[in-house]
Amino acid sequence: MMPIHHETSDVWPYALRRFLRRVIQAYCETAPSLRSPLCLLRLIDMHRSLLPLSMFPTPLHYGLVLAKVTDHLLQFFGSMEEAACKPLLLSDGGCGEEADRELYIVYRDRVRVLLWCEEEEAIRRCKETAPSLCRKAIGRCPNELECCFLWTGGRCIEWIPA
Repeated sequence: MMPIHHETSDVWPYALRRFLRRVIQAYCETAPSLRSPLCLLRLIDMHRSLLPLSMFPTPLHYGLVLAKVTDHLLQFFGSMEEAACKPLLLSDGGCGEEADRELYIVYRDRVRVLLWCEEEEAIRRCKETAPSLCRKAIGRCPNELECCFLWTGGRCIEWIPA
């Protein structure tokens, strides 16, 4: 395995966030009748150029991160109920390309947030932010918040105050 320069070793999380944002945005924009696990895999492959191997400490690390993220995305977007509706992708604070923003995916009855790790502060911030973001974007707020943690693979369901 070839180690890369130290200067680039801290860049891969930003590239990963940009990659995830593009894949999720493309998936949310896909017509519900065309959404499937295979569609998601195609989108991951199509946007993989946003995640260059050179940004990772080793090729093994690159492969592990890509495999883990792919597995999580297939879990998060794999249900038939979700395939039947068209979710809306929101970012905390707007639709900008800021790499450190949470991604909010709004469904009919819930808001799903992809978080990098399981932290009480991040969950609290999402509970505070989700209602106003949803009301601003769609005029209402679903009553359930589902936080999905990318690194641990866990989930947390919370009720959003009306």
